[in-house]
Amino acid sequence: MSRVGEQLKKAREESGMSMKQLGKKLGVSESFVNEVEQGRRVVNESLLERFTKVFGKDVTKMGLGSLEASVTNDETEVRRVQVKPREEYKAPATPVSELWNQAFGDNIKNIPVYDYMMKEPMENRTYAVTGKKIEGHPADKVVAIKVMDDDLIGFRIAKGDLVLCTEVKEIQGTSFLLVEYKGKRMLRKAINLNNGNIMLLSNKNGEKSETMSVKDVKPLMKVFKVEFFI
Repeated sequence: MSRVGEQLKKAREESGMSMKQLGKKLGVSESFVNEVEQGRRVVNESLLERFTKVFGKDVTKMGLGSLEASVTNDETEVRRVQVKPREEYKAPATPVSELWNQAFGDNIKNIPVYDYMMKEPMENRTYAVTGKKIEGHPADKVVAIKVMDDDLIGFRIAKGDLVLCTEVKEIQGTSFLLVEYKGKRMLRKAINLNNGNIMLLSNKNGEKSETMSVKDVKPLMKVFKVEFFI
C-alpha cells in the first residue's frame, strides 16, 4: 500500500464510510476506491478535489497537502523503471567472413577478390573446398582477380570476369599470368621460349605479341580458372 493510499483509507475510516459509500459519493466504483487505497491507482487533482468535497475538509488539513507532488513523483519513478536503455548493436569481434569460414570448416571458404595491384580485397566470394583444395589447388593459396580490361577478349577472357589464381615464381610452358612488365601490371598469355626469352600475348583487336628477356618480366599469379557472368 502506498503512502497516498494509506492516507485516503485513514480519512475514509475516520468519516465512518465504507468503500462502496465513498465510491458513490465520488462517482466511482467500489473497486476503484479499493485500488486507490492499495496504491494500484494514481489519484489525480480532479479526484483529490472530490475527496475534499466529500470529507468537507481541506486536503492540507488531512495530511494530503503533498499528495499531488507524491503522485507526480510516483508516476515519474514508474516511467523511469519501465523505460529500459536502448541496446546498441555491437559488431561481432570476429569478422563475418571469418565466422562463415568457422561455421562451415573445411567445406566452404571465402576467397578475396583483388584488382591487378592486389593491395586490398574488393570483395569476397565463397567457394567449395574438397580435401582442403579448391579446383585442385591448396585453398589457402587461392585468390581471385577481377579482369580490369579487354586485353584478352580474343582468348575469351573479358573485362568483369574473375580469374582464380595461385602465386607463381617463374614462367613455365604456356599459361595465363598476372605479370609486371615495365612497371605495369597486366594479364597476359605467356609463353616461355626456352631461350631466355618470354613472349607475352594480348588479343583485344587481334592477337599481338611482344618478346622480351625473362629477366624483364615478373610473374605474380597464374590463372587456373576463368569465371564469367551473364
